Amino acid sequence: MHCQELKKVCRAALLAVATLLVCGCWNGRLLVAAEQPWWVSRGGDSALVWPLTKTALTNGFLPRFLVIGAQEDAPATLRRELAAHRYAAAVVSPLLSQDPRGYASSFAATRFLLVDGPPTVPGQPNAIPLVFDRASSFRLAGVAAGLSIADEAGGAVTSAFASRIAVLTSAHPPGTTAEVIAFTAGVAQALDGGQPTIRTLPDPIDRNAVRLAIEGMRKDRAEIFLLFMGAADSWSLETLRNAGGCAIVSDWSASDSFPGQVFLSIETDLAGGVALFLSNKGKSGVVNGPVRIAPGGARSVPAQVLSQMRVR
Repeated sequence: MHCQELKKVCRAALLAVATLLVCGCWNGRLLVAAEQPWWVSRGGDSALVWPLTKTALTNGFLPRFLVIGAQEDAPATLRRELAAHRYAAAVVSPLLSQDPRGYASSFAATRFLLVDGPPTVPGQPNAIPLVFDRASSFRLAGVAAGLSIADEAGGAVTSAFASRIAVLTSAHPPGTTAEVIAFTAGVAQALDGGQPTIRTLPDPIDRNAVRLAIEGMRKDRAEIFLLFMGAADSWSLETLRNAGGCAIVSDWSASDSFPGQVFLSIETDLAGGVALFLSNKGKSGVVNGPVRIAPGGARSVPAQVLSQMRVR
């Protein structure tokens, strides 16, 4: 975290603690537990600590951040932390969210927000999924990709142009099948029924596999890539910088890597989702987090799409 940002966090923390003591609006401690590489893929300390700290303090919670290394036993580390301190609420990142029964049942007094976890957790009322419904944003991104290719060709619309759009995904992508379907539907809407090329890389993904896949699709004239691999997306942006082409990504503005290769980014507002969770203490069910689309610097966004992006 930059020095100025750290000073802002410290000032806000001191002010918030003073306010809590004076006004009595103390709701307890909030744990934010995240595993690597997810934490760094979302921008790490520089992009997450300050907004999540502000959200916690605004809602009367004192936050603590626990970032778990890739080689650590993440569930065991989380359980040790929960046993060592009393937390009123906890936000747990995707890997930790997959099996909430392993800790939620043992710490019934803590409410858990599961980031990208299972949509329901039967019999576990203190485990609440944070869901980002991104399908409509993926459809709009597909429309944008198709119109951008058509505009580049002088405004002509033909299904053959869809071959210039590619989806690069992994065997276990970070999103849903519905999001890819929505994206391809958007491309088809813009390009007279045309379908983008979809290529799935087997796990585990490495840099060389990403490079070879992109270079091969570039030879087949692919220009816009929907990246759907999670942490490996940054390798793709690095390859695109050398091979040409640009990408549609998820949560790029958090990490701010290779902006010249980003066409659009589908952004999930983690702090906004956490704010909804904290402000509805005592309630169970699903929290629907805010989603928006942010333009990158790779190519102009078609006017028809830009007008819709502004209202998201």
